[in-house]
Amino acid sequence: MTATEWAIATGLALTLVIVHLIAPRVARLPGLAQERLASVGGGVAVAYVFVQLLPELADGGRSLTDLPIADYAPTPIVESGLFLIALIGMLVIYSLDVVADSGHGSSRWLYRVHMTAFALINVIYAYTMPSLLTTGIDYAVLFTVAIAAHTLLVDRTLARAHPDLFRHEDRWIGILGVVAGFALAAVFPPVEELTLAVTTALLGGGLLMTTFREELPVASKARLLWLLGGAAVMTALLLTAVTVSGH
Repeated sequence: MTATEWAIATGLALTLVIVHLIAPRVARLPGLAQERLASVGGGVAVAYVFVQLLPELADGGRSLTDLPIADYAPTPIVESGLFLIALIGMLVIYSLDVVADSGHGSSRWLYRVHMTAFALINVIYAYTMPSLLTTGIDYAVLFTVAIAAHTLLVDRTLARAHPDLFRHEDRWIGILGVVAGFALAAVFPPVEELTLAVTTALLGGGLLMTTFREELPVASKARLLWLLGGAAVMTALLLTAVTVSGH
């Protein structure tokens, strides 16, 4: 990567850090404003999952057939490998949540599960960001927008689900996740395509789980026009990026 690309990656990572810092102010907005924000964020997240994330996993699966791993497994299984990894990531997070919420774990343990998943998504985001820039700046920026919307909504969910445990200082866990992931990318960059593809698939599984569990507002509280607007804008931006870049 060039110095310019590293500078852009640093700027995007700092943007996410700023989102973490302003999350408490967003959480104090009036109820109607928060419902609108949640609907917009849900629309943005859903559009990103279907227009960018899933096609990216499919494309990444096809590219894996050119790697040595294709010599040890049938082509259809190799091409589906990233979806299987995403499925594993999604089910692990969901299973931990179910076990904790079913009485086999305390509310404090459930809170720690939520915070760990939140931190891991930040780590993987920052770790993959520099490499994503090689695909295109537009994709990296839109990826950051989707993660920022996810961050604000998860922050809101944590504050509501764990009012006795969630503290202002805990938001630094997400910031430390961004810093740790970016430091890992600088010291141990994902030089192999397989490494980058696997980490992206794990992140995709986590995003799929949180998108449909937390980021789509309950129907009674959803602001439909705001949700559709968020989805439409993100879809238009992603399709524009695909048209301009040609891939």
